[in-house]
Amino acid sequence: MAERAIDSLLERLPDDARAWIGHLSPSARTEIDRLLKETGVENFSDHWREHKAYLEELENSFATKL
Repeated sequence: MAERAIDSLLERLPDDARAWIGHLSPSARTEIDRLLKETGVENFSDHWREHKAYLEELENSFATKL
């Protein structure tokens, strides 16, 4: 299986961010992987809380869990 950008990110995140990513559904992990490709690992690791809030807002707007 090809390595995803998200896999290279995990070691650079604090424990609470790793826990959040570890509990994401496969579709949400795909969205995070897409964000990583757009923003870069450094940006994502600096602003993961904002990205988390964005994903939660997106989930709520569809009234579903990604």
